[in-house]
Amino acid sequence: MITFNNYTILLLLVSGILVLYFDVKLYKKANMNKEKKGALFAGWFNISLGVVSFFSYLIYEKWFWK
Repeated sequence: MITFNNYTILLLLVSGILVLYFDVKLYKKANMNKEKKGALFAGWFNISLGVVSFFSYLIYEKWFWK
């Protein structure tokens, strides 16, 4: 079975980390509170979606795909 799930998980995690590292710092420095909150939400949402996807794929591979 060919899947692109590993790439998707990697992209979600890396993009979430980069948003949290660069964008939040930039918005905080510019005193843009609404944009900072949006970037925080987007970053943590990407990271959490990547983690959930990773564990759900592990569960799928272990128990349902034999």
